Amino acid sequence: MDASKPLELVYSNVDGLELTLDVFVPESATELAKAPVFIWWHGGGLLQGTRKGTAPHHTLAPARHGLCIVSADYRLAPQTRLPGILADCKAAMDFVRSAAFARATGNRVDASKMVLSGSSAGGWLALLAGTGIGYAACGLELPSPVSGIAALYPISDLSDPFWTTKQHPVSYMPRVVPDDEVAPFLDPAADKVAFSASDSKRAVFYHYMVQEGILESLLLDGTGIPKSAFGVAPSLKTGRFAVPPTYVIHGTIDDKVPCRQARDVVEALRELKADVEYDELPGVDHLFDRDPECDMKNMYAFVARVTGS
Repeated sequence: MDASKPLELVYSNVDGLELTLDVFVPESATELAKAPVFIWWHGGGLLQGTRKGTAPHHTLAPARHGLCIVSADYRLAPQTRLPGILADCKAAMDFVRSAAFARATGNRVDASKMVLSGSSAGGWLALLAGTGIGYAACGLELPSPVSGIAALYPISDLSDPFWTTKQHPVSYMPRVVPDDEVAPFLDPAADKVAFSASDSKRAVFYHYMVQEGILESLLLDGTGIPKSAFGVAPSLKTGRFAVPPTYVIHGTIDDKVPCRQARDVVEALRELKADVEYDELPGVDHLFDRDPECDMKNMYAFVARVTGS
């Protein structure tokens, strides 16, 4: 398949709302030699972003690594709170495992070999969906086990002071975002959306959230669920969650998601003697993998190992 023209598949989530996947099936895949599947969720604090935000290495992965890349939309907060977003993640996984997906992809994808991935907030979704953390607290059925998790510069714990400390302005912007600039997106009663283009007015929402330190309220207000239910490292340390092989990567000068969010998860995994690989990149900031020269070689070697491909 031409990487520039993904197969767009539409399916219904648990609330009957339509969501879209971009699916890149490698030309080399056949019914006898099926491609493992790599599901990726975009970042944006669960407030903005789109499945169209894949990096160059993602769209090259079908040809380079023989992977079926699936980029999945999910509903955005605060119009949909975190429990609904987690339900959308499970719905995407279930659809990829469905007969309808197999038919649409010519029965050339092996959904039993599934790696969950995501960047920034999407990395958090991958960690939550891949381990089941947060699902019981949301009253949701646990997702089925996966072959691995690949979390890129992930958010991992709302208890970090980074998410509650106001920054006027944030460290990486020359201005303070005024309330009225984001007012349409702050309204939880506004229309639900699952797609926010990178050049849309909503694209400033993440920066406003960091500026005001309000991620918890945007994701959880009205749910009655404590933020601790979604803390990856503390939850892992309870020993109650099954953990698949996990790869984590983060840059040390990331000022959009602190590197300690990754370090805490890796430390917890190592305490559990889990299968974990960690790449910490000195002097590297957020979204580094969008550089066309970034091939994410170690991540794709991890994916090949855990899928046996």
